[in-house]
Amino acid sequence: MADPAAQAQLAEPFDPAVFEARAIAWAAARGIPLTAQDLAGCGRPDPIGMFRFSAAPVMQAEWPPQSWLPVGFVRGPQPAIQWFHFAGISPSTPFYEDAVLEAGGRPFNRLFRTATPLEGFVGRADLRAPSGLIFHMSRCGSTLVSQMLGAAPGHVSISETSVLDAMIQHPFEDPDTHADALRALVHAYARAAEHLFLKLDSWHTRALPLLRRAFPDTPWIFLYRDPVEVLVSQLRQRGAQTVPGIVPLEWFGLAPEDAWLPERSFIARVLERTCQAVIEHGQGQGLLVNYAELPGAFFDRILPHFGVAPEGPARKAMEAAATRYSKAPGTRFTADGEAKQREADPELRAAVDHHVAPVFAELEAVRAAG
Repeated sequence: MADPAAQAQLAEPFDPAVFEARAIAWAAARGIPLTAQDLAGCGRPDPIGMFRFSAAPVMQAEWPPQSWLPVGFVRGPQPAIQWFHFAGISPSTPFYEDAVLEAGGRPFNRLFRTATPLEGFVGRADLRAPSGLIFHMSRCGSTLVSQMLGAAPGHVSISETSVLDAMIQHPFEDPDTHADALRALVHAYARAAEHLFLKLDSWHTRALPLLRRAFPDTPWIFLYRDPVEVLVSQLRQRGAQTVPGIVPLEWFGLAPEDAWLPERSFIARVLERTCQAVIEHGQGQGLLVNYAELPGAFFDRILPHFGVAPEGPARKAMEAAATRYSKAPGTRFTADGEAKQREADPELRAAVDHHVAPVFAELEAVRAAG
């Protein structure tokens, strides 16, 4: 499959029958014997996207064309980057894994799923840095900001990709090699974009030194919110980082016994460690933004910080994104801060006061001074 035009034609269909017809016609035009039996299996249902975690059938040292995006980082004796052809699928979904799931349902990606060994993935000389990095406390408007950034033509905003998380947590031999791999990964997402923005997972504040080593000139923001409202949201629906052991406890500097803390106290400690990393490592290129400032601060502070000045249709697209619920763009946004404050019980408020209130006050002081 060295022909990008053929890749685009064959990667677009979701219906296995349409893919089969196109593939057989393409092969026949080139005198290649191909039957429906040869394509059997590429259209089997995979509703939760488990297929991409099996071994890639095609390993190649060179990168595929820019319509292919990274979808997996395979660890082990020979680390590798796995790719899917996105064939018109926008990667700027509320969460990147939604786009990966859609791409993984295409028969073409079942048949031609490709991987590049890590040694062939790094070492390029033409790497592009992102236009901006989005760090956040969790449940504080970061998905809104990501969706607004990705709404403009030519913009790509990648949100919480598991590929980046796996690469950040991978034990590379040295920090420089680690940074080189991150630069290559970001470039793979940026190849077709005028501006690329990356929304990281909330726990990636703990990797600020590594990410700033990789992208020393890239501006970044940290979004945060009244911790009472964040904790209420986490109790309603737990994020991975607030379930003991999903993100390693040592990542947050927590001890094994901390896993047995009452849930409100454990979540509060995770929030405190997430925010404290910004205080400790956040000097230079950073901008602190309180959720209460949104959406106005997006245009007044965030865009200028990222060096972006949208006009006409681009600005209107961003303004339209601000009116939608960011995690479900078909739904109109409604404020929920007052409801979360009413929902907070005395135990929750005590956990916030003990663990998170001091660092929240520090963040507010830094923001006010900046």
